[in-house]
Amino acid sequence: MITRSNRLTLTEGRGAHDKGQVTEEPCDGKLSRTVLKGRREVAISPADPNYWQIEQLEQAGYTVHTQEGWYTSTLRQYLGLPKSKNKAESSPAAHAVDGICLAASQFMRYRQIKGRSGTWLGSIAVTPCQFAVIHRPPICRRQLHLMIPSKGGKRRDYGGTVTRHGFRKGDYVKAAKAGVTHYGYVSGDTKTQVSVSDANWKRIGRFTANKVQLLQQNTGLVSTVGLSTLTTLSGAV
Repeated sequence: MITRSNRLTLTEGRGAHDKGQVTEEPCDGKLSRTVLKGRREVAISPADPNYWQIEQLEQAGYTVHTQEGWYTSTLRQYLGLPKSKNKAESSPAAHAVDGICLAASQFMRYRQIKGRSGTWLGSIAVTPCQFAVIHRPPICRRQLHLMIPSKGGKRRDYGGTVTRHGFRKGDYVKAAKAGVTHYGYVSGDTKTQVSVSDANWKRIGRFTANKVQLLQQNTGLVSTVGLSTLTTLSGAV
């Protein structure tokens, strides 16, 4: 299920083009494209980026149901799910609520009553589940050319993925210090210690190499898993 809210935002939501001005502009000096110009003379493409994905899903044999942006917005408000516009925020409110409303739209219907406000028919239950943010570990590449050589022309190692203790940056490990066990990702090393960081790549601490145990080799991805109050749905119309 894919929402067409992007298309509504470009054409109607912000009122970018007051008089519906349509012009032809050169593209790469050869072809032309139709654009809509707003108040600030900024070209707005009328193409919906979701169309290609919808076509691919339909060609693969899937049935795709689309919903308008106002529909998911109204349903989100009815369900009491807050939404954050800050996409840098790692929370269900910033990334998951629209998907939940799209799924919920298969169990609920909006009915407009003549002369009165509309009402929602059907019911769902929003139950807790895990919310995870997955990203690549911010590992620096080898940058020996940036290091000033020391006496003898040798440069200090900087960057790279391999540590001198047999671990690779991004490996998921268990480390112990002062009787406390920590879990995290290898992010660096010193002569005798291994640096371990959490999923946000904030260092938990440095641990003696022989007290660090490998749990999973680097997969190129880092995942932060936390319990949220959103996602799993069940219900019926």
